[in-house]
Amino acid sequence: MVAIDVDAVPTESWMRLSPEALKQSLQLHERFLARKPGGRRALLSYHDLSDCDLAACDLSEAELTGARLRRANLTAATLRTAQISLSDLRQAVLDAADLTGADMRGSCLRGAEINKAVMARADMRQATVVLYENRQAQIVRSFLERSDIDLDTSNGPASPPLQGDSYNLRTDFTDAVMRHTDFTGTDLRNANFTGAILEHANFAQAKMSGATFHSALLTGANLKGADLEGADVSDAILDPAALELAELKKALTRRYVPQSAETLGGALAQHALWLDSQGQKGTRALLAKADLHERVLAGARLVMALLPGTNLQRADLRRALLAMADLTSADLREAILSEADLRGATLRRACFNAANLVGAKLGPLIDVGVHHADFPTNCEQARFVGANLAGVNLRRANLVGADFSGADLTGAHLQEARLDGCNFTGAIVKDANFDGASLSRVKGLPAKR
Repeated sequence: MVAIDVDAVPTESWMRLSPEALKQSLQLHERFLARKPGGRRALLSYHDLSDCDLAACDLSEAELTGARLRRANLTAATLRTAQISLSDLRQAVLDAADLTGADMRGSCLRGAEINKAVMARADMRQATVVLYENRQAQIVRSFLERSDIDLDTSNGPASPPLQGDSYNLRTDFTDAVMRHTDFTGTDLRNANFTGAILEHANFAQAKMSGATFHSALLTGANLKGADLEGADVSDAILDPAALELAELKKALTRRYVPQSAETLGGALAQHALWLDSQGQKGTRALLAKADLHERVLAGARLVMALLPGTNLQRADLRRALLAMADLTSADLREAILSEADLRGATLRRACFNAANLVGAKLGPLIDVGVHHADFPTNCEQARFVGANLAGVNLRRANLVGADFSGADLTGAHLQEARLDGCNFTGAIVKDANFDGASLSRVKGLPAKR
């Protein structure tokens, strides 16, 4: 249980320091760390530090319980053994930060960038919060509500938090980017890594029992000596060799379902009959978690097919008809999707890293059915790292939080697309059309395009 001194903090609102007062607090903290006379520990519990630039600051041993640090720049900051439990670090930048031994129980880091950070031996267990004052209720409500990045509310409270209620808040890394981050010996029990990018992260000797890794990308991660008992990696993208590790024997895993040529051919034939008869004959293709890697499916008719979590790595899907298909969390790394029709498809958290989508159609499917409805393509939190998207049509697509770093978007059509929170670092956007697109919190997009 996280201990909070209710008498030590006001109950109405988070305190916002002036730039001068914050600078003075940091200077006094430096003297405190150096054990010089006049030094004073930074006591920033329940302070609003959102959007503050704290890059390279030394906040070791600082008191930041319940602080708001949304979108704060903590690049290369030092937070060794700092008290950061129940803090709001959504969309914060912690690249190369040192959080060794920090107490981060129950903190929310959705959409944060934590690449090459050190979180060794930190305490990131879930926190039990008993509501005794209004501010605690605000934290619980805020952390469990729908956010502008993560729309999964399955763990939300059924009713508003009330005084005396008890809540377990998991440390939340949903959709955080943590490439090459060091979690050696870290206590991550019950942490939520849904949609997190954890390529080449080091989890050696980490405690991760009960952790959730839905749609997480764990390729190249070091899991040697980690305790993964009861951890859910059933929808994570792992290296094939990782599935043979002893550390995963007690985790919840689900291997891809093999599909013979005959079985797949039969499913496609039944699906075609289902489409042609408007559902009166045949059977809709249900290929969830199917192993279709490297399959030749060029021109395949998979309109409205169900393919969530399917392995389509390096598959040939050029000119495939995938309109209105469900490819949630599918693995499409290095797949060929040139000129494929993906209009109105659900591609949330799908991984298209290094895929070829030249000329693909991901705009809205319009004027559908008797109600003449429009269905924009949902690419929320999808990954297009290093993908070839030259000439792709992404008009009006929902691309909130998508990662286009290193992608080729030459001549892409992105008019009226939702691009909030997208990462375009290193992307080629020559002649791309962004007219009418929403671009709040976008990273790496040149001012002049």
